[in-house]
Amino acid sequence: MDDEEDEIRAVVDLYVTGFNQGNKKLLMQAFHPRFVSAGFVDGKLQWDNAEEFAEFCEEAAPDPEGPIPGWEIVTLTVLGATAVAVIHDRWGSRRFRDCLTLLKDDGRWQIVFKAFQEIE
Repeated sequence: MDDEEDEIRAVVDLYVTGFNQGNKKLLMQAFHPRFVSAGFVDGKLQWDNAEEFAEFCEEAAPDPEGPIPGWEIVTLTVLGATAVAVIHDRWGSRRFRDCLTLLKDDGRWQIVFKAFQEIE
């Protein structure tokens, strides 16, 4: 793995750890200030900006003190200062496929958009 991929993996790890622990500080480190999330939970479309998503995670994290569930990057494409990572992760007992778009802004990778779908 090259340095760019390692940096992206570290950002994705911040994101997964942050939402599972309900840790707003970690999430905000992973997110670009203009981050947006959109996807389906229980068949309903959900839209959030960085603050809304981080606050939801703070309030609803299923097991903030528990271990971080396993996650994996299924595909990763890096093109210059942009990247797309498709990951599988968990939120409590639920499994998700997250499509994360990242930008390298001011020398660091940040997630700018997340499209997600619950996996049955």
